[in-house]
Amino acid sequence: MSEGQFRFAYFTPHYEATVAFYRDGLELPVIETWDRNPDDRGTLFGAASGMVEVLALPSSGEASHLWDDRPPQGAFMVIEVDKVEERYQRAVEKGLPIKQELKDQAWGHRSFCVCDPNGLTLYFFRETGRE
Repeated sequence: MSEGQFRFAYFTPHYEATVAFYRDGLELPVIETWDRNPDDRGTLFGAASGMVEVLALPSSGEASHLWDDRPPQGAFMVIEVDKVEERYQRAVEKGLPIKQELKDQAWGHRSFCVCDPNGLTLYFFRETGRE
């Protein structure tokens, strides 16, 4: 396999709130953003070794994309971070919707979960035993 990019991309009818959640709430770095017209807006965030691409759900009946417009279902993101305790504390301080509090998992992760404005779960972890 090549050393290409990995992106988790999805359309949202809550574009502004979702961008604010990832940018301001989770403090993920913005890699790129575009606003070509009301039906072509997006923001690309860095997340560990991958990226999260948030796209505004086109308001027009005829979308130029070929992707599924339904909200994310049965999917969640898993993001490894160096300082999971600090990230959890910032999430609590910012009032982000905590789905699972910080805890040690039986499989060797220290982790917590938050929920984005679209109902998508984000699982943040670090392997236990790592400092």
